[in-house]
Amino acid sequence: MRTTGPIALSPEKRRDTRVIFTRSVKLFAKGKLQGRYPARNLSLGGLFVEGAIDLSDGEDCRLELHETGRHSSLILTFSGKIIRQEKDGVGVKFTSMGEDSFMFLQTMVLYSSDEPVGVAEQFLETFNPEKISNGQ
Repeated sequence: MRTTGPIALSPEKRRDTRVIFTRSVKLFAKGKLQGRYPARNLSLGGLFVEGAIDLSDGEDCRLELHETGRHSSLILTFSGKIIRQEKDGVGVKFTSMGEDSFMFLQTMVLYSSDEPVGVAEQFLETFNPEKISNGQ
């Protein structure tokens, strides 16, 4: 894993509310499964994946989350890009996802947030009714 020194992230640089997210995700890059890793936190814009992950900044990846309930299960997929490397993992920015994945993401962030009103306002800012009505 390459690092170029410590990267200081200030709250002003983060646009989306982050919440604790303690699930594991499968990380795919370079055409293959890189491994299954725990996620540390989640936002509408991305998540932090913990582990010794040997990927470079700017590298495309795909994340897969298996969500199992009492009566059904979902496999949610997110396309992303590595935007930050730290000694204990990587920050991934979401670049695209299906509607089911986005609805799950919104629900997780909303119910895990200490500021649900602020999160709801972020939803309205990112909601694009044309994309939904066109099925995109």
